[in-house]
Amino acid sequence: MDAFALVAGGAAAFGVAAVAALLHLAHGRRALLRKTAALEDAVEALTDRVFELAESEERHRGLIDAQGDLIVRRDRQGTITFANRAFGDLVGLAAADLVGLDRGPVVIDRAEERREADGSCSADELIATPAGHRWIAWRHHPIRDGEGRCEEMQSVGRDITDRKAAEAALALSTARAEGANEAKSRFLATVSHEIRTPLNGILGMADLLLDTPLSPDQKTYADAVKGSGEALLALIDEILDFSKIEAGRLDLDVAPFDLLPIIEGAAELLGPRAQAKGLDVATSVAPDVPPRLTGDATRLRQVLLNLAGNAVKFTETGGVTIAATRDDDHLVLTVADTGPGIAPADIERIFGEFEQGETTFSRRHAGTGLGLAISRRIVALMGGTLTVATALGAGATFTVRLPMTIAATAGPADEGLAGLAVLIVSPSPIERAALAQRLTARGAVATACEGLPDLAPGRFDTAILDYRLGEDGVAAVLSVLSARVERTVLLVRPAERSAVAVWRQKGIGGWLVSPVREASLLMQMRGQGPGPAEREAEGEGRADPHAVPAGPSLTVLIAEDNDINALLCRKLLEKLGHRAVWVKDGRAAAATALDPEAGIDLVLMDMQMPECDGLSAAKLIRAGEGDGRRLPIVALTANAFPEDRAAAIAAGMDSFLTKPLDRDRLAEAIDLHGKVTTPGPAPAARRKGKARR
Repeated sequence: MDAFALVAGGAAAFGVAAVAALLHLAHGRRALLRKTAALEDAVEALTDRVFELAESEERHRGLIDAQGDLIVRRDRQGTITFANRAFGDLVGLAAADLVGLDRGPVVIDRAEERREADGSCSADELIATPAGHRWIAWRHHPIRDGEGRCEEMQSVGRDITDRKAAEAALALSTARAEGANEAKSRFLATVSHEIRTPLNGILGMADLLLDTPLSPDQKTYADAVKGSGEALLALIDEILDFSKIEAGRLDLDVAPFDLLPIIEGAAELLGPRAQAKGLDVATSVAPDVPPRLTGDATRLRQVLLNLAGNAVKFTETGGVTIAATRDDDHLVLTVADTGPGIAPADIERIFGEFEQGETTFSRRHAGTGLGLAISRRIVALMGGTLTVATALGAGATFTVRLPMTIAATAGPADEGLAGLAVLIVSPSPIERAALAQRLTARGAVATACEGLPDLAPGRFDTAILDYRLGEDGVAAVLSVLSARVERTVLLVRPAERSAVAVWRQKGIGGWLVSPVREASLLMQMRGQGPGPAEREAEGEGRADPHAVPAGPSLTVLIAEDNDINALLCRKLLEKLGHRAVWVKDGRAAAATALDPEAGIDLVLMDMQMPECDGLSAAKLIRAGEGDGRRLPIVALTANAFPEDRAAAIAAGMDSFLTKPLDRDRLAEAIDLHGKVTTPGPAPAARRKGKARR
């Protein structure tokens, strides 16, 4: 029993263990099944991901292949690790076959490589392809690992053959345009020379003719010839200026200058033309405008003459006012007229090249339409602006606004006219307003009226009576004011100067000439006597055109191949009291200048002559001069470009005169350079030199 019980107990114990083992196995199987299922799910997900990645890679490769750029990656050894279809087509292999190879296109030419701070670089290469030579713009980017080391280099190339062709075509077009521009400049210089040469004869001979006794009809004809020649000269200068501006060759000559003479000079130059049309020209300069500035006075004068000349041209009644004011650190110049005004649609158009206010065949005013275009460009070159305020039927006001650089001034400040009571009687609203403004700005108490009916009451220190009141009008105003005014001043125009002497005998204490100069106005208001313009009104200080100037007589060599220009130059020298020696070419000029027997004191050298030009002749003279001797040489030429002036100075010349030759400028050049710089030959030897032809 005990043994049976033991066996039975053991069997029972074994059964429990077996059951437990079976249960454990079953549990492990279920766990294994769960893991297997999870693995199967993971495998399926990975399979799907692999498929998606493959699909994405395919799409990515398709995009890379479709965009047309060349893409290739290489490892450190230069072996290709990736290439797209475009690169494969370039080298003639399938993209997949290139992996593991060291292949590339045949490079024919290569531009300079450009490197960036991030390690990338770029360069243009001309390569050979089955379809011909192509330009490829490459950009190489380093591909770095997590530690920043360069593992691969990715290169992206783009076909720029068409761009290179366009750049080459553009460069060729630019070269042709520059060549055409140079040809145009040479053409303009040649045409300018060829036109100025006969024009020099026309204007010069007209001046000589006007200096001789002429009948009224003859004087009218000679004046017409001179006026037409001056109009042609202005046209040539406008075209040359426009050409220089277009070519970027217009340089500013910056130097200190006085502003008032420029403004008054422009008014005086245009005065006769305006007064012939019955117009008034007046000027006004605010007292706070510095008298001396720094800039290009010649170009500023050109702008003012263009603007004021246009104003006179298009204005039929009223007049033109040229004014200068100050706005902080800017100079403001205005030219206002009482003309027809400008339509709003035409305001910007008139500043264009070859544009005019009148566009129909019935236009009444001649011109090239370049004046305003040139003026605006000159003002822009000076750092300023040129604008216009206008309305149809209400005139126009052109405003030049320029940065102002004040130059050093000399002399005491103007004391002004503080407290001076001045009466202005003038039928001209332009003249009345300008004089009243100028006097008020300097401290005077100015009262303006049109004539006797509205004559202001009270007493005055000075009364300005405009001769345009007429003789009876002036006499009537004088009679009324005789006990109310300390001093009377008569305002006349240049054509009325002869009346001054008569009215002085009738009690006029002073006189002014319109356009009125500032210095003359101040002197008359202070009772200090007449200024230069007023002395000229009575004939004082007026030069006799037939008189020979005082000073030493010089022997001047004229090197000129044109007979008419040589004749003109000889006659002008004779009128200036000098002796002329004439030769026709540069070699003869050099020989004569260096000949002690000729006794030459100064040379007028034409630039263009046969066999030996003026530049070569000047160099020959300078080479043949001894130590301590330097003969003054003045270039006399129809060429008007800055490079011509520079070439003349570089060749050893001392000055430069542009044709048409003006007697005053010739006299200035002789006064400046016409001094004997070395001991000359004996008087007897000097008398041996004879004028040559």
